Amino acid sequence: MSRLLRFLPVWVGLIHLVGAITEAGNSFLWDVLLYNAILTCSAIWAAWKREWIIATAISCWTLGSIFSSYSQWSGVGYLLLYPLLFFYILRSQQLKALTKSQILDSLIITLGISSLLTSVALSATSNARSSLEVFLLTFYPIGDLLLIASLVVIGIRNGITREYFVMMSAIVIFTLSDVGYLWLFSNDRYVVGSLVDEGWLLALLLTATFPKLIQHRTRALNTYPAIFLALGLSLSILGWYSLSPKQNSELALLPAVITLLLAFIRMAVALEEAEQGKIHKELAVTDELTGVGNRREFFTRLEALPRDGSWELLLLDLNRFKEVNDLHGHSAGDLVLREVAHRFQAVLTTSSYLARLGGDEFAALIERQGQSVDELVERLHRCLTTPIYVGHHPLLLTVSVGTTAITSAENPLEQADGQMYVAKRSTH
Repeated sequence: MSRLLRFLPVWVGLIHLVGAITEAGNSFLWDVLLYNAILTCSAIWAAWKREWIIATAISCWTLGSIFSSYSQWSGVGYLLLYPLLFFYILRSQQLKALTKSQILDSLIITLGISSLLTSVALSATSNARSSLEVFLLTFYPIGDLLLIASLVVIGIRNGITREYFVMMSAIVIFTLSDVGYLWLFSNDRYVVGSLVDEGWLLALLLTATFPKLIQHRTRALNTYPAIFLALGLSLSILGWYSLSPKQNSELALLPAVITLLLAFIRMAVALEEAEQGKIHKELAVTDELTGVGNRREFFTRLEALPRDGSWELLLLDLNRFKEVNDLHGHSAGDLVLREVAHRFQAVLTTSSYLARLGGDEFAALIERQGQSVDELVERLHRCLTTPIYVGHHPLLLTVSVGTTAITSAENPLEQADGQMYVAKRSTH
């Protein structure tokens, strides 16, 4: 019940919308008195919830609606709605820094929408009867753009919540109503009681139901549909201008052209981010020193293997590697480890996986496929018979290898570790 009461202004607005569409009731009573009474009640509703900024914004717009038939200065009431809502949005949010791609997404979406608003606004101002009317007709789309831009940035950075969806729905409906009004005004077809009035009413009633915006993030905003819409609007404006250049202002082309240029930049950034993402993913599973797999990735792969004996685990431990570090330094030890990893990798088949577990210890996962594990171990021993040169000093290393089949009956790592230490003792 409380949820129904929370959206009571919206239900009342929908009833009024149905009445307007079906032309129910007396026009003056329905379109003026009841219309403004509903707006007044929605302002009171917002004040009752202690949403004073929202209440003030709706009150200003309502006063503009009430006095619109008596003075052109009533437009100031309409105008005040925009900065008040913008202040409310910023006051309610905890914004964080945007990434490069998020900034470009915000600009593309905002400028794409502005290309449409600019075209409609410039057409409408040609029919304005005073400088104040010109100013107001120009300001409305700017105000809409300001609100949409702020919400786009919030959605891209902080994700979508139910609260965000309600607010964005209200602003989109309000913007569409403004666009409809500007189009009707430019063609001398606007009358009180038009559907654009119902759009304003519904948007303001949704505004009255705004809950607090500071919420936990639910899911990230997918910007691609909005970007495609923005590009579609820009291309439509350019196409419209090319077909009817005399009926359109060149100023309307500016945001459309900038939108397309930003889209190309965004494509380049997306490719760069994809490449960076690939590099970061590789670094997350790679041993930084040797370039083979790291310990974490090794255990991830080991856990994923079938326990049916079709895979073999090899543990490889270099003998007397500590002497290399002690006699020649750690930089020489690093060089030796890189060369050893390279030689091991050359011996293993492409289906095998080699990782460095730490220090001088390596591990390999071998798919048996009929190959002899003993022969593979022998090749691993032989690959170290050629000296590794550190400067002019040739170093000969050996490796102790422990092997075990990966089955469900035992811990393969413990089994291979035991085999490896047996092999190591036999070398001393």
